[in-house]
Amino acid sequence: MPKVLTCVDFDSSTQTCLAQAWVEQSTWVNVLPTVEQANVVGIAFFASLFSVVAAKRLLKPQRNL
Repeated sequence: MPKVLTCVDFDSSTQTCLAQAWVEQSTWVNVLPTVEQANVVGIAFFASLFSVVAAKRLLKPQRNL
């Protein structure tokens, strides 16, 4: 497992890190997407959803009662 330099003691009043340590990074973090990847997936999801809804409204005739 890779080790990451992490702040273990943070002083919120001065906004500084008082103590740092090398901590082993857990493996589940490696599978999480980055912010850029999440944005791409979100845009693709909503674009495909919009396309399906638009195709349904264009191809299905409206009922006139």
